[in-house]
Parts: sequence; structure tokens; C-alpha cells
Amino acid sequence: MTTLKELKKLFFSLKIRRKKSERNNNTTTIHLHGSNGFYIGLKLILWRKRRRVFSFISAISGCLLLLLLSSVYFPPPTANNLFLPRHSSVRHVVKGREALEYNFEAMFQVPASGGNLGRDLWSWSQSTFYYGCSNASKTFQTADIKTLPDRYLLIATSGGLNQQRTGIIDAVVAAYILNATLVIPRLDQQSYWKDTSCFAEIFDVNWFISYLSRDVEIIKELPPKGGKAWIPRTIRVPRKCDPTCYETRVLPVLNRTQAVELTKFDYRLSNRLDTELQKLRCRVNYHALRFTDPILKMGKLLVERMKMKAKHFIALHLRFEPDMLAFSGCYYGGGDKERAELGAIRKRWKTLHASNPEKVRRNGKCPLTPEEVGLMLRALGFGSDVHVYVASGDVYGGEESLAPLKGLFPNFHSKQTIATKEELAQFSSFSGRMAALDYIVCDETDVFVANNNGNMARMLAGRRRYFGHKPAIRPNAKKLYKLFLGRNNMTWEEFSSRVRTYQIGFMGEPNEMKPGKGEFHENPDSCLCQAKGIETFEEKSRKDAVKMSDEYQSIEDPDWIDVDYLYKIEEFMSD
Repeated sequence: MTTLKELKKLFFSLKIRRKKSERNNNTTTIHLHGSNGFYIGLKLILWRKRRRVFSFISAISGCLLLLLLSSVYFPPPTANNLFLPRHSSVRHVVKGREALEYNFEAMFQVPASGGNLGRDLWSWSQSTFYYGCSNASKTFQTADIKTLPDRYLLIATSGGLNQQRTGIIDAVVAAYILNATLVIPRLDQQSYWKDTSCFAEIFDVNWFISYLSRDVEIIKELPPKGGKAWIPRTIRVPRKCDPTCYETRVLPVLNRTQAVELTKFDYRLSNRLDTELQKLRCRVNYHALRFTDPILKMGKLLVERMKMKAKHFIALHLRFEPDMLAFSGCYYGGGDKERAELGAIRKRWKTLHASNPEKVRRNGKCPLTPEEVGLMLRALGFGSDVHVYVASGDVYGGEESLAPLKGLFPNFHSKQTIATKEELAQFSSFSGRMAALDYIVCDETDVFVANNNGNMARMLAGRRRYFGHKPAIRPNAKKLYKLFLGRNNMTWEEFSSRVRTYQIGFMGEPNEMKPGKGEFHENPDSCLCQAKGIETFEEKSRKDAVKMSDEYQSIEDPDWIDVDYLYKIEEFMSD
């Protein structure tokens, strides 16, 4: 095909020839007519070519203009909003700029209803066949026989409320192992939380001493020696120290000095002890440790107000504070701003290694975002009409981070929304007492949910097993991470089906954990009994082992892995 450039050259040459022939007048009239006709034809072809090129250029320009206009007036949805319902309105808060609101088409639609899964969301059908049993056997030596005179054990706990709770529990068992009198543990007042509360301001100290009087002799303070106050010898025992470890490391010093204080006492006792000592742990945790009357009264009031709002409700322990995220080393897509802010906080812990956010999240160490935990709950069958009590500190990102969760569950409550400032005044300046209020609500709720696998999640999972196997949902973060990463490439039905599959073994059902698996405070199997006429724990576990998902079978004691991760910084506690 003749190109436009070639036609131009031909036209130009004919034009020159025509001028020459006119000037010389050497050609015949017929020849001139032929040249003129050919010249007109070429001019017509060139005009048509120009018209076609112009039309093509106009079409391209129009398309580019249309794309430009669409990008201005219809911006694409952000990654955080892809799961909200179709035509939903989303408010974006940008610092220093006016909030914008727009509608968008989601890649798939999250239903408002949780659907019909064919089971009760609020309890387990087999839970009535299980009960807590922690009474001592007839062979268990009582305190009046076992305790030796002039042998005192002191404990300095570490971390937040629930980490300190583990220390108090294990302190009683350590005193029993050492045949010593226990002095009421000293709470941590130096860590990040700077809570000045003492033991008696959070726990009922008289009840604690009285309830355990047959097991361990407990006194409120170290008696004077020779009429004078004396300073005990301080020791720090290694993690997971078993009875033999205490007898070789602590007992010789205790015999020489008569008083020893164990410092940074959290997870300093072996997870695996004989049954009698495990039952003693349960008596301390589930019966002797009782909050003070003011805390109990306020906690019960919060529970009553939630039950006035709905027959059933969820309590969500949402760990998404800046300090938690900085310590974990996770990254949530906030760009340089997030890296700078959390990086500055992370520098508080001098011994932390450089973070590897991708590896941490891949290993299931990152707390779920508020949006992710909301999607998990919807996939598990909880609809938008469900009332949710959120136990949380200051969430990183504020209302912008909470917006997707509130969009999925608009009946959103907290201490601050269901109680007045005056009612909370006596607790609000003390992080431990505020955490105790949340602990009570999370214990009394129909369904407890956590976005993490920290200390409070573990303690409450074990407590809810002990008192009737009430549902306690903790995320299988390692599997859910991959699912959330690829969520834009699947339908909601496929997504929700996978969530339900991955959460098998993480829901708080009877027999979902094998005896001896996990951390004892989470799985107190030595203190769980079954009604006669049903399968024993071991028999059911062996049968269920065949049916368990490959993922659950492949997890090798994941709870100790998580605990070891928290051990890197003793001052920090994922309460």
C-alpha cells in the first residue's frame, strides 16, 4: 500500500512537471488534460488519507480524555475497602486534609448476614459434659505438714496484668516445691505501663491467703529478723525451670539465707509438671485469684449493660496499639509514615533485632487488623446485628483503622461507651485495673475472640475451658495470613469456607487440643474432667487425630513458639 509520505512526494513531483509544461507549452492539449486528471485523482487520494489519519487521531484523543476524567471523578477503592458491601460509603481521614466520601464497586460482596451454618454460634453441644476439677488428692501433702520454718520465698512479677498473673500462679507452686512460706508477690511497677497498683489493690488478698491455706502458707510481708528488717537474696531462675531445677538452684541458697526473692518471675516454671502440681496451678488461677470488690462490681455492671443490649454478645480483645505493633515488627501497609512511627517506638527495646515484617507475618506472629478480625467473624457466621464489646487500648490509626470493623459490626461497644467517666474514674489511671475490667467482661461473654495469641488470649482460653468450654476464638494467623493476602482473587463463598476450615482447632471446642499440647494456662488438661458414660479425653483425642486437618496436625507446639517470641523482651507483655 502506498504510504502517505510517498503520495506527498508524487504529488509534489507532478506539480513541478505541470508548471514546467505550462511554462514551455510543448505538450498537447490531450496530454494536459490527462495530466490534470491524474493530478486531481492524486489530490483526492491524499485528501482521503488525511481524513482517515485525522479521524484515527481524534479517536485516540477521545479515549485518553475519557480515561483522564474517569480517574478524577471515580478513583479506585483502596486495598482496605475491597471487602465492604457494594455501594457502601467509606470515609477516609487524611491528616491535614478534608475527609472524602465516595462509593465504589467491591470485588465481591460481604453479606450482612452470617448465613446459616447449621450449628449454634454461642455454645458447643458437648460442653455440658465437661467440667473443671482441681481438688487435691488424698496423697497431696498439706501446708501444715510440708512447710518448713524460717524459709521464705518472695516473688517480683513482670509485665502487664496477665503476665503477672502467670507469675503469681507459678509462685505458689514454687513455694510448695521448696517447702517455703510465700510472701504476697510484688507487682511490677517499673515496666512500660508504670502502674503503681499493689497486689491488694487488684486482687482480694485475704481471700487469696485463705483459699490456699491448706496448700501453701502465705503471709503479707516478710517478718523482721532479730527485730530488724532484712533484705532477701535475689535470684533469677531460667525459663521453664522444673522442680529439680528449683531444688538445685534455689534451695541451697534458701537454706543458707532463709529468704530468697525470685526476680522477673514470669514463665519461670516448667509447663509440664505432675498432675498434683498442675491441679494446684488451677486452684490458684481459677479460684484463689479473685479481683477486689470494686473491680468485681464495676466489671459485673459492664456485663449487665451488655446483656441489656442483646441476648448474646461477643467480647473482642483487640491488640492493635502502636507499642504492640512496634514490638512485633509487623507492617500493615502504611508506607513511610508507619515505618517511621513504629520504628521510633521500637527503639525503646534495645535488644530487639532488626524487624523482618514479611517473615513475622508469614509465621503467624502479627495481630490481625480490625478489618481482618471482622471478616473472620463474618465468615464464621456472625452477622451485622451482633453486638461486640471491644477490649482495647489506643488503636493504631484510630477511627480510620476501626472503620471497617465498625462497618461490619455497627453495634460496637467499649468500657468508655457503656460506662460514664465518673464510674471509671477510680480505675482509669491504672492500666492493671482497667485490664481487670476487660478481663471480667471477656470471661462472662458468650463468645470470646482475640486478634492475637498473647497472654490474655491464652489465660482466657484456659479459663473458659475450665468453666464449661465456652467458645474462645483465636486466629490461626499463619493460615489466615495467606488467605487475606489472596482474598481479591476469590469469591466470598470460597473465602468464608476456607476461614472455617483453617479455624478448626482454634475455636475453644472440647477436645480440640490434645492433652499436654500448648501452654498449660491455655490448655489445663489436668484439670478438665468429663461426665461418666462418654469417651475419655484421651480416647476422643486419638479418634479426632485422624480427622484433624493437615494444617492442625502440622503445628508442632505453636504456643511455646509464641511464648518464646515474647520472651525476647521481658519488660513487654502482650496483655
